Amino acid sequence: MTRNVYIETSSLYIGRMENPSENRQSLSDTIRTRAWFVDWLPAVIALGALSLISEFGLFGSADSGKLVWSLLNLAPGLWIVRAVIRSLRRADEYQRRCQLEALAIGFGVLIIAIYTVGLLQAAGVGDLRQLVQISFIGSILVWIAALLFKTPRTR
Repeated sequence: MTRNVYIETSSLYIGRMENPSENRQSLSDTIRTRAWFVDWLPAVIALGALSLISEFGLFGSADSGKLVWSLLNLAPGLWIVRAVIRSLRRADEYQRRCQLEALAIGFGVLIIAIYTVGLLQAAGVGDLRQLVQISFIGSILVWIAALLFKTPRTR
């Protein structure tokens, strides 16, 4: 009878050890994740809404109106800078290091992309506005991908 108990007990331990990929977040990780979404979500929604308004020309055709709508994009951009700073302040040392490395990779991609845009503009190829936007978006996607690759525990 004790042998059956031992087998059942060992199977419980083996069953528990078979699932090492279980990712349990601590309460502080959960709070940090929620705060990250609260910081980023309004800025991303505002930036998306302003981009759609600008792209579809819903702001009107007056020159002063175009200037105001173009400069309004600075507000969500500054909000994103604030969100990055706040998330770095909440992060532990490992997360800060991963974030710094991902930012460096994204910045390097941006520099090379802008350099390429300059060369294409000198050759008269493409539209400057679209190429700069593609460079900016691409560097942010590389930043996010590098961060996800660097911190596998968050996947």
